[in-house]
Amino acid sequence: MSAKILTDKKELPYIPLGPFQWRIPGIHYHLEKVEFFQGLILGATALSSIPYMTDCLGLPYELAWSCVILEVFLYMLHGWLGDPVVPGWITPTLPFTLVFLEGFEQGPERIQALIAVQMLVAIIFIFMGVTKLADRFVRLVPASVKGGILLAAPITVIQGQLAEGSQFMIAPISTLVGTFLLAFLSFSPFCDKKRGSIKILDIMAKYGNLFPYLLAMLIGILIKELSYPELELGSIIRIPDFGVMLDTVSIFAVGVPSPGLFLKALPLALICYVLAFGDFVTSETLVKEAQESRNDEYIDFNSSRSNLISGLRNLILSIFAPFPPLSGPLWVGMTVSVAMRYREGEKAMKSLLGGMSSFRIATFISVILVPVVSFMKPIMGVGSAITLLFQAYVCARIGMEYCKSNTDKSIAGVMAAILAFKGSGWALLAGFAMNFLLSNTDYQKKKLGMPTTDELEEIDRKRDAEVKELTLKKSTDL
Repeated sequence: MSAKILTDKKELPYIPLGPFQWRIPGIHYHLEKVEFFQGLILGATALSSIPYMTDCLGLPYELAWSCVILEVFLYMLHGWLGDPVVPGWITPTLPFTLVFLEGFEQGPERIQALIAVQMLVAIIFIFMGVTKLADRFVRLVPASVKGGILLAAPITVIQGQLAEGSQFMIAPISTLVGTFLLAFLSFSPFCDKKRGSIKILDIMAKYGNLFPYLLAMLIGILIKELSYPELELGSIIRIPDFGVMLDTVSIFAVGVPSPGLFLKALPLALICYVLAFGDFVTSETLVKEAQESRNDEYIDFNSSRSNLISGLRNLILSIFAPFPPLSGPLWVGMTVSVAMRYREGEKAMKSLLGGMSSFRIATFISVILVPVVSFMKPIMGVGSAITLLFQAYVCARIGMEYCKSNTDKSIAGVMAAILAFKGSGWALLAGFAMNFLLSNTDYQKKKLGMPTTDELEEIDRKRDAEVKELTLKKSTDL
């Protein structure tokens, strides 16, 4: 079926499939060499999820690997079905999911609890995709509650990493080295300013987690915190053992969670969606900016479609191989990286979806290559610790930004402590109750003639714009 032709821009050809746009790699779009190469290298970072399944769920290493292969395979659905992003985990929710699962005995009971969480997350994604109510739902959540959810992450992460037998306590130096390098590459003003003149900084920043992981592994090996990698060359491709998966970890093996378990998991599932919603907003912004930079291609980003695909991934995993980091709509770092190269013009990248899809196809190839996985095996535990610690920093940063008033900060701080120590149900109850009692909802603020959250955010945006303008003027004067 032919491509949809617009007045001034061409859209990639596709096969209509209900709300989806089915595209076949190599037929409907070109594979992009640069993104494909990056995917082969960075695909190994997905392996840092294996320790969550071996340590938290008690799965054997080989079975955990098979589950990761299925999870990474499902990433490709976004490119195949018309969503021009690089998908990833719902990373901010990982600390809460791990704490929730620790309340259940390791084995079938804990796996059932994870199935309940992931299946509910899938249902919420699909419901929001069908009804298009996502924006309205998230707007009902006060800023202080969003801030409290995010501020709880550093508490739960640090508490877990300081516990006896944690990955941080086993390999503290290599974990800290990797975490600090990742934070430096992501948020340091020095790094941001010098990337244009120091080529190595630019390369390291473009590859996201890879260099922090490799440096952590090198340091860990040198100081004997980590073992030497063993390169396995006997076989090349790992075929997932779906039989063992079905007999061990699937819903057919452990059973359907009880209604009571679904009820316990519901507050956490709602929190997961609130945190994931920001990725849809980010995706739309990145795609819009990429679209404005080129006049040769029409890019159709549809948040409802993205909701549906994310829901489909979570649903499949909840049935066959429940996955603690869950399935989110966006890997921000790589989506930004691909979008920036797309903006360089048609010679750099023919289509945005082709770039995004090429990266995820290559990551799948990477995680089934036995030599690559065997080489990265020593760093997997440290990689998972680096991911959690870095996410704790990011969550604290974003959580602070949500809090616009002293009341927001107070509620968020109390709610964060409740969420970290008593769980998501009590935290949501306390957060909404405090907002209502302290007249901190937008509805109450309007009645009292106080500025709403949107109005406060607009004030912040204007202030930030003024600061940027003043900074630019000072640099020009110098």
